[in-house]
Amino acid sequence: MTNTDDAPTPSRRHGDASARRAMPQGHITIGLVENDPYALALLRPQIERLDPRFSILWVVSTGAKAIHHCLFTSPRPQVLVIDMGLSDMPGTRVCEVLRQHGCTAGVVGITALPTADWAARLAACGGQALIAKDLIRGNLRPAIVASAAGQAYQSEGNGTSGPEHAGNAEEHASDRPVTGGTALYPSVQEAIACLGNTGQGTTESASATATATASAQPPANPLSPRQQQVLAAYAAGETTGRIAKTLHTSNATVYVHLHDALARLGAASKIEAIDIARKNGWIHVEQYRQ
Repeated sequence: MTNTDDAPTPSRRHGDASARRAMPQGHITIGLVENDPYALALLRPQIERLDPRFSILWVVSTGAKAIHHCLFTSPRPQVLVIDMGLSDMPGTRVCEVLRQHGCTAGVVGITALPTADWAARLAACGGQALIAKDLIRGNLRPAIVASAAGQAYQSEGNGTSGPEHAGNAEEHASDRPVTGGTALYPSVQEAIACLGNTGQGTTESASATATATASAQPPANPLSPRQQQVLAAYAAGETTGRIAKTLHTSNATVYVHLHDALARLGAASKIEAIDIARKNGWIHVEQYRQ
């Protein structure tokens, strides 16, 4: 039975080796990091259905908890599937900290935003793949299998194009803004070789790093001021007619702003768009009154 957040399974009392022996041959263990409960309700069973070898060890909602479980609890996952836009730090920063401390789990990023917003950053931080959430059905399974073997998953649509390697990381590579560019993901060992010498490898240093970077910034806000106001108003429970009156415009114009916001966020619904925007700090309820 898998666990969510800080409810450990009994197998954690034993070492990694004994836990691996208990798994069927070829089994792939996964840690899942997603702070949206609605997305998680869909994502978790979707991953488990992709391949009978996949087993989710635990689910957590923050980057700090993911770092703790990957470095200091047993059994440790072979693959970490992580949303890029977490509430406490970017998923890229989680990956960077893990590599600095020699973690050998493959890292597969997922995002509802255009993959170009995160691709080069994730490659620089030692990730093996980045999958758009609307392409999970076709791309996540091979990405997990490759990452479990310590290999990168390079494919069209996951922010990969061209021969350039974006994995030449600098300090806090996860915090650097990225605009377009190419990303060629490294293998796990290449990532550790590049980043491993910058970490201290102790519980205290990893925990301190996680805490210190919890306020790291997500990608630049892709929404226009008016799109932010419209989403904020819907988030506050306002009707389309009320929003139009407050903004001194028509219902049709409000719908246009909403449609454009969904397109920019890569969201399939108003609820998903609001969640993405709120999670990244791009909208606030009071904005629609401005």
